[in-house]
Amino acid sequence: MGAGLDRALLDAVSGFVAERLGLHFPEERWPDLARGLANACRELGFEEPDACARRLATCELTVRQLETLASHLTVGETCFFRDPASFEALERQILLPLVARRAEAGRTLRLWSAGCCTGEEAYSLAITCLRVLPDLRSWNVSILATDINPKFLAKAEAGVYSEWSFRGAPAWLRERFFSPAGGKTVSIDSAVRSLVRFGYLNLAEDAYPSLHNGTNGMDVVFCRNVLMYFTPEHQRRVAASLHRCLVDGGCLLVNPAEAGTSLFPMFVAEHVGDVCFYRRTSEAGRVAARLVSVPLPPGAGGLPGAMAAGMVELPVAVDPLASAAPMVASVPVPAVEEPGAPEAVAGESAASPLVLARALADQGRLEEALAACTGALAADRTDPTAHFLHATICHELGRLEEAVVALGRVLYLDQDFVLAHHGLGGLYRRLGKRKQAQRHLAVALELLAARDRDAVVPESDGMTCGRLLESVRVLAGV
Repeated sequence: MGAGLDRALLDAVSGFVAERLGLHFPEERWPDLARGLANACRELGFEEPDACARRLATCELTVRQLETLASHLTVGETCFFRDPASFEALERQILLPLVARRAEAGRTLRLWSAGCCTGEEAYSLAITCLRVLPDLRSWNVSILATDINPKFLAKAEAGVYSEWSFRGAPAWLRERFFSPAGGKTVSIDSAVRSLVRFGYLNLAEDAYPSLHNGTNGMDVVFCRNVLMYFTPEHQRRVAASLHRCLVDGGCLLVNPAEAGTSLFPMFVAEHVGDVCFYRRTSEAGRVAARLVSVPLPPGAGGLPGAMAAGMVELPVAVDPLASAAPMVASVPVPAVEEPGAPEAVAGESAASPLVLARALADQGRLEEALAACTGALAADRTDPTAHFLHATICHELGRLEEAVVALGRVLYLDQDFVLAHHGLGGLYRRLGKRKQAQRHLAVALELLAARDRDAVVPESDGMTCGRLLESVRVLAGV
């Protein structure tokens, strides 16, 4: 079996890895599991893989230990604009029509690279947004990139890449968006980097959608070459959760080789050539939804040709709900009722402003959510949860200074509001104020250490104190 591990022990470890990380290691892949464990054991504090495996089979691990284990069991294999046809579909069939609709109201785009590996996919999404938004400064573009492997995230945040990351990519990509970084490496442009926010997220364990981790109200989710590593049960859970993360009309793109349409009965499958993506639609949208082809300038061809020729000026997008004949085949799949899924908020008018604000924020309607939250605060300025929601919405809108002020009001009303300390720690880090960040993270650690690890943190969408404690420790570097 490898690494001196017997079958019973490997069976127990594969069960633990499946439960905590969602990773699927059937018997034929046990040699890979044993090899990864052997490589991880010293980092986890064990001299021999056997002792490490026995600990895994009988004991809980901290988030940091899980991250270490995941870093040795997952393989990072990606490059910029991997599978160009998917990015062509994203640009022409999803983003251009969406931008045309949002140009008159909202001017927001929210994308998520779930399982971002070393960042090439997330930065490719950012560059695609730059292509379709010549007036980027008037838009609020948010690209979330998450992974379970901390080493991958560290490289992604550094944004420094070698020639290997550009295999198959056009020359203009490096010329326009990268600068020399020493040796044979290049560094991503700051304009691209500023659009992407990286963070740790365990798709098998963590709660999403959630305002707390920014996975709510997504327009587009890329989750490619991830599901193939999960157990069938975790595949179903992740698919259902990702459906809830999307706004109505939002799209999920996966690797077609890793999962068939049977895994996504709650979506409408849409085909663009060989690319299949899944759209979340209401019942009315299932009847009306159509996509039209958005032509590129004469001679530009599809994305691969246009990319090879250099950046092209994009035309005005066409409304996908127009009455033109559809150019893309839409294949409805039977709908499945999903408990807790965010629905249209037309019937929420009788609800309190705070409830309405949460519902709107869950759907990504952030400006409307902010207005409703302001209404809630006008009715009661002594409610720390209303100020916390206000801070969270401001954060999602990129209004970081306003978010800091709102979190300060939370702590004025409740100095033990642990998520406010956690939030200020993260915000001050983004603003380059390390001393203030460490002060709030230290308070969060002290508060959480005194609480039951299994207790749920208020306003956290179900996160336990133990899970948040480990998250704060990672953020604080302790």
